[in-house]
Amino acid sequence: MTCKGLGKLEIPRIFSSQSEDSNESPAPTLARPGRTDYDIAISFAGEDRCVVEPYASELVNRGLKVFYADFEKAELWGADLYETLDAIYRLRARYCVLFISQNYATKVWTNHERRAAQARALSENREYLLPVRLDETSVPGIAPTIGYIDYREVGLAGLVHATVEKLRPGGLQGD
Repeated sequence: MTCKGLGKLEIPRIFSSQSEDSNESPAPTLARPGRTDYDIAISFAGEDRCVVEPYASELVNRGLKVFYADFEKAELWGADLYETLDAIYRLRARYCVLFISQNYATKVWTNHERRAAQARALSENREYLLPVRLDETSVPGIAPTIGYIDYREVGLAGLVHATVEKLRPGGLQGD
């Protein structure tokens, strides 16, 4: 990325349908699509699967579109995971639920997912990151002022209820 002028950030174009000599503004090439593929993308450490899998399953049972890596094994097989996961967590979900734990804070892949989700959150003027605390671990970039749900207090039923309410049209969402 290059910075030109006062704070105007330009993202390098990968491709464009217009020539570089055109006087027209270039069409954005990496813009988030108008619709998303997932209602929720879940970012978690493998050690926390016993908490996350029942949550993901319950959301699917309620008709939500959920990105949970274990449900997408065939889709992810052979894919460039660095690029694929970046696109999912940055572009393809309506919200990203991060299961914050000591395990989460130390993993390379969870940090990649978190950074992609944070890039999305920075570019939008609404909440996108939905942290769920499994313990008291602090994670870089997740400010203590961001509202979270403490799984130890609400359990599976409370977390599922809060997620469904967040996604309900006219519900708690910040859209």
